[in-house]
This record gives sequence, C-alpha cells and structure tokens, in this order.
Amino acid sequence: MRIRRFIAGIAAGAVGAGLMIAVLAVFGVVGGHGSAGAAVKTAFASFTPNGGLSAQQIYQQRSPGVVEIVSTFPGTTDMFGQTSGGGQGIGTGFVVSKDGYILTNAHVVNDNGQTAQNVTVVFKGAGTQTTKVTGTIAGVDLSTDVAVIKVDPSQAPTLQPVPLGDSSKVQVGEPVVAIGNPLGLDFSVSSGIVSAVDREMQSPNGSTIKNGIQTDASINPGNSGGPLFDSKGDVIGINEQIASQSGGNEGIGFAVPIDTAVAELQQLESGSVQSQQQAAPQSSGSTLGF
Repeated sequence: MRIRRFIAGIAAGAVGAGLMIAVLAVFGVVGGHGSAGAAVKTAFASFTPNGGLSAQQIYQQRSPGVVEIVSTFPGTTDMFGQTSGGGQGIGTGFVVSKDGYILTNAHVVNDNGQTAQNVTVVFKGAGTQTTKVTGTIAGVDLSTDVAVIKVDPSQAPTLQPVPLGDSSKVQVGEPVVAIGNPLGLDFSVSSGIVSAVDREMQSPNGSTIKNGIQTDASINPGNSGGPLFDSKGDVIGINEQIASQSGGNEGIGFAVPIDTAVAELQQLESGSVQSQQQAAPQSSGSTLGF
C-alpha cells in the first residue's frame, strides 16, 4: 500500500479506530471497567480452549516482538524527465530470531517488481514510545509472498522473537488474534476465528500460495506481513490479503501458513532463497493484497 492511498483512507480509518478502541475497552484490552466488561471477559474466557490465552494476554506477551515496517520506494523518470511513482508503504512484521531476522510479506518491501529503497523497522516500547531502526532486505520470494528483513541487534531494543506454531494443525473454528498496523494505526490488535483452511491465494507474481488460512479477524491495509496467533500465542500465519467488494475489511482475510514461511526462512539461512523481481499481474477478482 502506497502512502497516497493510506492518506485517502485515513479519515475513515480514524473513525474505525475509535470504534475499535471502544470494543477493546469492553474486552479489557484498553481501559474499561464495570460489570459489562467483566461479563464479556468471562464469555471470552469460556470461548478460548483450556489453557488458552485471551486476546489481551497475547497482546501483552507478543506485541514487543511485532514491528511496523515503513518502506520507501524510488520513483521512475521517463524520457521527458517526469518522475512518477515512489512514495511510502506501511506494513507489519515480526521478530523470529535474536540475530535480528524479521518475517513479513514480500509485497511490503517489493511493489510490482520494484524493491524498496529504504526500510525502517519500528519497535514498540512502553506506552506510546517507539524505536526506529534501519533494516535491510535479506531475501524476497514473490511466489510465496514472504520476505525476510534483517536488523542489527545492537541498534534495536532487546529482541523478543515470537514463537512459531504448526499451521498444519490449524482447525476451523479455533480462535485467533492478529497484531499489526492497519491504516497506519500502529500496534493494533483484533481477534476472531479460523473461518477455513486449505485456501488458495494468488501471490504478487501470479503464483498460487497453497494451504492458506482464512479468518474473520479484522485485518486491513497495513496489517500485511503481521502475525496471526493461535490461542497459545504461537504464530500460525502471516496476514497477507483480504477479499473485499468495498476495499475495506469485510471479515474475509487470508494468511500465508507459517510452515511455508519457515521453509523460506530456512532456505535463506542456507543461501538459496532467490529474490524474484517480475511485476504482479492485474487481478480481475475482488481479492486485495495490501
């Protein structure tokens, strides 16, 4: 998502953020007191499996390992000296090792075959404090829409890798939690369930991503590359795209299975991941990558 599209939607996003805060207050994620909040907390507790974590607990424990990613893309100059394109895109990622490796979506750092010129990784601190660190693109695979970013651990806050789960064991109906930066509203949390498994998604270069996870957890532009957690707080997928008639969240989101992302990470560590630069084809459907 380029920054100009983000600006166009920020007014609506601000209204949505207000509604989200109100809902989170009821669930006890922010503020919120009284019998109504306690009743809903009790209901949510009964919804999670035995030993499972609430959305609040997952956010508190895992958000330090989730980051905002700001990618700056260079513009192109035509034969007449006119510059077009360029700008910034906002996405999400999550720390997977104390060495500074971060997983995200390929389209967060590669737009229609154009690789980001600069990548800034933003870590959440206490309250509203954040720390910005320069990141480098370690590897990109457009076929699976997975990318790896590397930061220098000495320049970043204490790295807190998030635990990775097993996406082959995901079941329809189990609760999930997403943390990301929808419409630039940094470090937001949403919750829902797994709506379906084994979905096929189209990658940025037109390839098919198999075993996708469908969820009704609210995800929007800016959530791209962020983690989808199960009730244990393990990452089971990378939030990748939505199906929408309006361009906004309609409760049909998709995530790349974490097993696929782990395989890409392992290839990177062996030096075999290859960055693919071909442009993505135009889709005629209503599924939107973001």
